[in-house]
Amino acid sequence: MNGQDRETKEALRDEAVAWLLRVQSDAATAEDWMALTDWLEGSEARLAAFEDAELIMADVDLRKAEIAAGLAPEGPNVIAFPRRSARPARRVWIGGAIAASLAVLVGGPALWQSARGEQVTYETRPGEMRRIDLSDGTRITLDGGSRLSVRLGWRTRRVEMGLAQASFDVAKDPSRPFVIGVGDQRVRVVGTEFNIRHDVGGVRVTVRRGVVEVAQRDGRGGPPSRLTVGQELRHDQGAARSEVRRVEPDGAFAWTQGQLIADNETLGDIVADLNRRFATPVRISPGAATRRFSGVIALDDQETAIRAIAAYAGLSIDRANGEIILR
Repeated sequence: MNGQDRETKEALRDEAVAWLLRVQSDAATAEDWMALTDWLEGSEARLAAFEDAELIMADVDLRKAEIAAGLAPEGPNVIAFPRRSARPARRVWIGGAIAASLAVLVGGPALWQSARGEQVTYETRPGEMRRIDLSDGTRITLDGGSRLSVRLGWRTRRVEMGLAQASFDVAKDPSRPFVIGVGDQRVRVVGTEFNIRHDVGGVRVTVRRGVVEVAQRDGRGGPPSRLTVGQELRHDQGAARSEVRRVEPDGAFAWTQGQLIADNETLGDIVADLNRRFATPVRISPGAATRRFSGVIALDDQETAIRAIAAYAGLSIDRANGEIILR
């Protein structure tokens, strides 16, 4: 680690502690909490520093009596904190005076949670499609076998997307950007319509209306990609760069109408789509998974869909252990 990195981390640590002291004081206002939210949204490093400060506060608060005794003139200069069995916090150094101040702070977390918004998680089983109407007017259609969490805060609307496919029609609100964390990517919009597909291998974002900004979550990988109507970004998990291409956007939304429209897609990706739609899992051999397919597949009947793929690619269909195998 070079000196610049250390100086930056120390500065962020001090800022995080200062923010924590400010919002946890009796004089803290709603404006203070909104200002903190703005600061935290500036970078992942700020959020990490603030979480470290919160962990220190929680640990110190549990040991207020020990700290008070240790700070007394006649007391020892060093307080031995017992080893904890819970998940260890990241190592953070913090001054004794600040720690003593943190120890007596009370209140504030409820307001902080209110500013961030309550987290609500939505999950669907394979074959289940769900329409989600958020309180801000945003509509989300969640494909089968998908999971995502939503948090509508005062200044930001946030979604954390697991392995899933979902279409978003985001209500416009310039004062509250809509931010989606998906894999190692971050999608940011104000109001627009787009589809996101997140598989083990990567992320695909297709825009049907408005403008969508996609960037690496860690801030690396160059400037964000700005997608407009008819553009699609494909990103392989862990890759430094993404591919942006021109597409017919309605094809990415066809699953909401019971169809799968493939344009030179791998059979592996198509099988992943089928596994979201139908309860009986489908597995494809590695050699066949890289082959490509173009066409339209109806998603109303699994057997028909499987037979269409097998006939096109010259594959055999086997059944074993409750799953369908293509090879």
